[in-house]
Amino acid sequence: MSVFPTAGSRTSVPLQNQRLLTQLHADQTTIQSYYDQLSTGQRIQRIGEDPAAASRAISLQSSIRYGEQLVRNADETTAFYASADQALSVIDDALIESRGAAVQAASNVLPDDEREAIAIGIRQAMEQIVSAGNTTFRDHQTLSGILQTGPSLVAEAGTVLFTGTQATGQTKASGNVTVQTTVALQSALGNSEPLVHGEPLDTTLTEATRLIDTRGGQGIRPGPLRISDGTSWQEVDLSTTATIGDVKDVLESMDLNGRSLSVTIQNDSLRIEYQDGLAGTLAISDPPGSSTAADLNIENKDGFDPPPLISGKLTPQVTAGTTLDQLNGGAGIDVSAGIQIQQGNETFTIDLSDAETVGDVIIAINRSGADVRAVVDQTNGRIDIEALRAGVDYSIGENGGTAATALGIRSATAETTLDSLGHERGILNLTDAPELTIIRPDGTELELEFEGLETVQDVLDAINDHPDNQDVRRVTASLNSVGNGIELVAPPDANPLTVRQAEASSAGNRLGLIPEGENEAVGFTQSGTAVFVGSDYALREPGGAIDSLLRLEQAVRDGDTYEIGRLQEQVDDALKQAVTSRARVGIWTQNIEIMRNNASDQVVSLNEQLSNTIDTDFADVIANMNASQTALQATMQLIGQTSQLSLLNYL
Repeated sequence: MSVFPTAGSRTSVPLQNQRLLTQLHADQTTIQSYYDQLSTGQRIQRIGEDPAAASRAISLQSSIRYGEQLVRNADETTAFYASADQALSVIDDALIESRGAAVQAASNVLPDDEREAIAIGIRQAMEQIVSAGNTTFRDHQTLSGILQTGPSLVAEAGTVLFTGTQATGQTKASGNVTVQTTVALQSALGNSEPLVHGEPLDTTLTEATRLIDTRGGQGIRPGPLRISDGTSWQEVDLSTTATIGDVKDVLESMDLNGRSLSVTIQNDSLRIEYQDGLAGTLAISDPPGSSTAADLNIENKDGFDPPPLISGKLTPQVTAGTTLDQLNGGAGIDVSAGIQIQQGNETFTIDLSDAETVGDVIIAINRSGADVRAVVDQTNGRIDIEALRAGVDYSIGENGGTAATALGIRSATAETTLDSLGHERGILNLTDAPELTIIRPDGTELELEFEGLETVQDVLDAINDHPDNQDVRRVTASLNSVGNGIELVAPPDANPLTVRQAEASSAGNRLGLIPEGENEAVGFTQSGTAVFVGSDYALREPGGAIDSLLRLEQAVRDGDTYEIGRLQEQVDDALKQAVTSRARVGIWTQNIEIMRNNASDQVVSLNEQLSNTIDTDFADVIANMNASQTALQATMQLIGQTSQLSLLNYL
């Protein structure tokens, strides 16, 4: 509080009045400031009153708002977790009931009405899972994709179609920590599993290969590098390059004391030498702050290695933009014939005649109408195909060419093991009779014993190399050129091609040559050739809890105890997966509660600091205001006294 002294010497009346009015105004302003502090609870009303404290307060207020938002995020996330836990609880209970039903149905002495009752119970459990899978919370799918607008699981004609996504919600919970707010349905139910994990496509380096797609996806960081011919260093800037071809062009444009460089792009590396082909020093290094030469694997700092310099493997990554000509080690692949996808009783033929890149193939498959989703697995350099419809079998085969094989996505190949046939049942080897007999049109019988055979290719070789099958009437065995399965071809004669299995054998059934429940099948004549076309011996199941329950329901009705046992194991696995997902949600809930409490405690601490910085000290303000009021009263009294003075007071 400022107080102006009363002048003790003679002063003019105007000056004296001005000093007193100034004191009066200062007292009133001070009192008003104290009133403002008392009414607002803050000692700072404007930044100019205390700039340092105001700056601290602004920073603290920003941190408080951030912390309060973290608390709100944690509360929202906890609510999502509670919804997910409830949905997973329903799934767990349904799977437990289904497992018990499978154990009960494994008995082969149940009457049909009891089997039907058990099957209906399994169907109800499946419907409960579908309902739980479609659970929403605040207009978002709890398990089926955070961006999904409608039901993700749609029951249709004894099957269930997955139309959702695997997208999960995320939110910031603490500092730079981002947490997942929803559960992907695949992790909870195992649905939409890949039907086929494709074979590596073996791509090569080309001028069009992007730098970011090299080194297995780690990429090359373009920047400057230094090159020397042994006399002086030159720095070349590669920061604007985007492809291997750009790097080649820039390096070949250099002039090293009259000598030019030649860059050859090999399958997986670069070859750098002088264009004249002569010897000499060729040193390459990175300037400080750059790693381009190291990323390109062409460092030769001291020039000890003579040209040509061969870079280390650059490992180009398979992406949607990879051209088909780059695949197969640079030899390219021919996919013009297209592929076939068998989905239950439906066949989808996919035209790939216009495909030029891996992305074109992916788009063609995804737009084929088949309930599949093709994706590029960049990590492993392959195409994966996921099944979206539970309750049907899938098959991916050829359409008269080799496209499916070349793309690595044929579901039944010659490398399929015999032990994996029939859902891992395999083929029982007999000791007293051949497992399979092929009767040629001319009546010659080719007896096949499967002892020592491990793959379908071994079976094909056993037929083609059979000692009694080496004449002009020989039977040729190969994989079907359309779809999947084994095809037998022979010159025509009086009888058709016939395949027969021993009474105790299942070789023909497992290989798709003989229908289930039968021991013999015959072929037909086509265009003057005896032909026998087998069916797919390695049908693929979509997998997941829903698919297992749909199949279990049918197996219970059929009384197929082996199939019930197999599917019971799948239900057990699905239950473990669902329980694990629920446990994961529980752990997430605990973690988010800890982070929420930390954020809440931090907000309390920040509010305390803010209070110490800008809040009013009421006791101090009241004391100062009383003093200011006393000073104001004194000033007003002095003004009153001085205003009564006249000339007579000075005589």
